[in-house]
Amino acid sequence: MSFAFDWPDYVVFGFWLVLYSLIGLYHRFRNEILSTINKCFGRQRQENVNEEDAEALFLGNRNLSLLPVLASLMASFLSAVALMGTTSEIYLYGIQFVFLIFGYLIAFPVAAEVYMPVFYKLKLNSAHEYLEFRFGKSIRWLTSLAFCIQMLVYTALALYAPSLAFSQVSGIPVWITVLSTGIVTTFYTTLGGIRAVVWIDLLQLILLTSGMLVAVIIGTVRIGGPQKLIEIAWTGKRLQTFDFNVNPLLHHTFWTLALGGAGMVLSIFGTNQTQVQRYLSCRNMETARRATLLNLPSNAVFLILEIIFGLVMYAYFSQCDPLQTGEVKKADQLLPYIIMVLFDGIPIIRGLFLSVIFAAALSTVSSGINSLAQVFLEDLIRPCLLHFRKKDLERRVQTYVAVLLSGFLGAVSVGLALLMQILSSGVLNFSFSLFGAIGGPILAVFTLGMIMPCINWKVMRNTPKYSHLSLHGHTNYSW
Repeated sequence: MSFAFDWPDYVVFGFWLVLYSLIGLYHRFRNEILSTINKCFGRQRQENVNEEDAEALFLGNRNLSLLPVLASLMASFLSAVALMGTTSEIYLYGIQFVFLIFGYLIAFPVAAEVYMPVFYKLKLNSAHEYLEFRFGKSIRWLTSLAFCIQMLVYTALALYAPSLAFSQVSGIPVWITVLSTGIVTTFYTTLGGIRAVVWIDLLQLILLTSGMLVAVIIGTVRIGGPQKLIEIAWTGKRLQTFDFNVNPLLHHTFWTLALGGAGMVLSIFGTNQTQVQRYLSCRNMETARRATLLNLPSNAVFLILEIIFGLVMYAYFSQCDPLQTGEVKKADQLLPYIIMVLFDGIPIIRGLFLSVIFAAALSTVSSGINSLAQVFLEDLIRPCLLHFRKKDLERRVQTYVAVLLSGFLGAVSVGLALLMQILSSGVLNFSFSLFGAIGGPILAVFTLGMIMPCINWKVMRNTPKYSHLSLHGHTNYSW
């Protein structure tokens, strides 16, 4: 069965891209817009003393509220890759991914109570700045470079994977979706900075969750109701997949998902610059703590929604597996394929669900570009200038460099995504392996610095500014 998008689908998809761009423009010229509105209504408005400098672009002047930060923390790594991968995993192997929730129960409280307070109390510009205080410039630079490689590959993958999947089930050329979504994401991230990113993340999360719920409900109705869904899943042994075997070589067990999942989530929410940037953007530490802790139930609920959707896909195709019939070539194409099947003949809805899946991609890419630009400026360019020229960039120049970096890194991400078309099919597995291989060591370095001050004698113990460099110096902890 072949599918094709009609012009209403492209109109709906284009509408969301235009809306994201307008939000970016608003946050770039927010002061001017609000000033004009106040003049029109004859209201006096205090002059905004916070200019649009590099700190405003990357940290929102450290004044962001709970709701957008909560949504952005969740959406930043809720990529289309993870969305398609999780649902196809449930389709193939069953609901064992529910064990990840036990990993959430470990990782989110630790991130909120151990890692986040250290970063926040130091009032850092980036997470890697801590490593210079703790271990020296070399460790900071090496970790920053590793992060840049990690995130450049991941943002490119977040653009490429959903574009490829949709191309193979709908016929839309990969380069069209990569360029359109990549250019728009770079545009609003470059102009609006982190304020635009977090508010668009909130909008995209609402769009994504609503779309998933609608697809689950309609799919369940088409199958014959919840009881029929459970019956088919039980018969297909998709509900009896709980394995407590301690063998780490098995595909998935309770231990690999709970403990391995805890490590993965902690490497993201504990020390990844993309998430630490959001902690540092909060108006106070309590806001950052709440945003992190509330990600536990919100991520758990969304995981359950993905699991149910995976079961819906299995039940819907139980009599005619598209993988066996050749309708789709890979399991990660099942999600866009079932969307095309469920809403065949309803063009506008298909375009809306195209927007839903790419909302997950854009939230990851925008967060990645913004955090990468900050790392390049704060961890590589400025420290190098201070080290070799003994002179820092002027504040105005920092702002220009921040904008240029965002645009440049967005273009690099789009270029890498297009380049992935000519690489071997193993590039996706390589990218995931690279992400895990880099995230683990970075987490280990930060953990050693925070809980084992004896590792390095260069800790500035007697300097009040650095009294929170380890948990032993943190007044709120007794270790």
